[in-house]
Amino acid sequence: MRILIVLFLSSFYLIAAPLKVAILGDSISFGSGAEPRETKRYSSVLGHLLGETYEVKTFAASSLCMLRAADRPLVETPHFQNALAFKPDIAVVTLGTNDTCQNGKRKNWQHHPELQNDALFLVNELRKVNPKIVVHLCSPPPMFPNQPGLKPERQKDLLERFKHFPVINKAYAAAAATDEMLHFHDLSRALSPGSTTDGVHPNTPGHDQLAHHSYDLLSQPTGTRAQAPVTSQWHGFDRHDFQLPETGAKATLVIPHTAAKGQPWIWRARFWGHQPALDLALLDRGYHLAYVNVGNLYGNKEAMARGEELHEILTTKFKLSQKPILEGMSRGGLFIFNFAAKHPDNVTAIYGDNPVCDFKSWPGGQNGKLSKGDYDRCLKAYGITADQAQTHPQITDPAFAAKLKGIPIALVIGSADDVVPPKENAAALIVHLTKLKSPLQVWRKPGLGHHPHGLSPVEPLLRFLLGAEDQPAPAKR
Repeated sequence: MRILIVLFLSSFYLIAAPLKVAILGDSISFGSGAEPRETKRYSSVLGHLLGETYEVKTFAASSLCMLRAADRPLVETPHFQNALAFKPDIAVVTLGTNDTCQNGKRKNWQHHPELQNDALFLVNELRKVNPKIVVHLCSPPPMFPNQPGLKPERQKDLLERFKHFPVINKAYAAAAATDEMLHFHDLSRALSPGSTTDGVHPNTPGHDQLAHHSYDLLSQPTGTRAQAPVTSQWHGFDRHDFQLPETGAKATLVIPHTAAKGQPWIWRARFWGHQPALDLALLDRGYHLAYVNVGNLYGNKEAMARGEELHEILTTKFKLSQKPILEGMSRGGLFIFNFAAKHPDNVTAIYGDNPVCDFKSWPGGQNGKLSKGDYDRCLKAYGITADQAQTHPQITDPAFAAKLKGIPIALVIGSADDVVPPKENAAALIVHLTKLKSPLQVWRKPGLGHHPHGLSPVEPLLRFLLGAEDQPAPAKR
């Protein structure tokens, strides 16, 4: 998206003009809650993040709406006329918060069936002044009805209005589906609890969060969503469930609202849907999310066969990137590390969360908790005896770590994990990767055990994995 518009001033000179970005919205886009407003509102911070190749201007005011039949539609204000006069190359439209109002003073929501049409009307008006404009149509940022300190009447109002957000998202997504230059983004996870002044308007840190979220959307060129039949919805995203034709394993693909260029994806190895903060954050940023059932296989050859079949289908039929991010919680570590070691050129990065790296430790109970049923199944999956397991190659072996060299690896470890003890799992792998000077980031959670999984807040982990896309490819082995 960092493409400069080149203007010919003479036959000898070229001057690059910055891309014009218009931020259109209500009081949130105007900067309410930011101190000082002019420099700390999210549009100003976004302009700083984008740099000199962009010119960012804000066209927003309190109480503005998307609905043309609402009490204060944006398209009927001088702010919108000023935006048209600006002739933007990119428009970021964030409206809907005030459209949810339905009370004695404001009766806007009764007109909600027109949301899709009114959104397209706004876009078409922008396109009249610049037919090549790219429009990012965004849902309202989240509301926090249970924020401490809110008056009961305020809390009741937000609880009622918050219910309408899925309807807005559906309307905007439908509008975006009609136009290749119109992209929908769900901002419902763009703010964290405690980042608003009144349950709605971001405070100064909240504006900073919103700016960085918007930067992720604008600085990444858009790609192509996987074309797959929609089986159901998952957290508001289209979900496609299918069966692998050769191995018969059940698989799932979740499709982002707007795909990032190159069709990147994250591959969850086990425990579908558990602690999904990272998965959702990447979906918000244009990543696809995939899963195949490798339960009770513990990373063995059959698990690899299922993984290889899934990878082949997703990269050929659905045109996803050859190099996903691998995500493994607990026993999922056995799959992700074994797959990466076997196919290092097909991996962008690895995220292991209290990962099993030695099946003698778990489920074998070497120093942790024995899970006899799992260990019996694990030995059967590998076709070995308990005695043979003592010399079976493990992820913690130095030779194994060498196969992972150069792949960015993120590890989240509970220091008090007595189910999958770090000392004989992740910590042992860390020692070897460190000696190899392989890219590695470790987050240790003091005093925490095997649960809860995940990193909270997820932002540092997210940034590491997004940065992995920019890392040079591992050296050929």
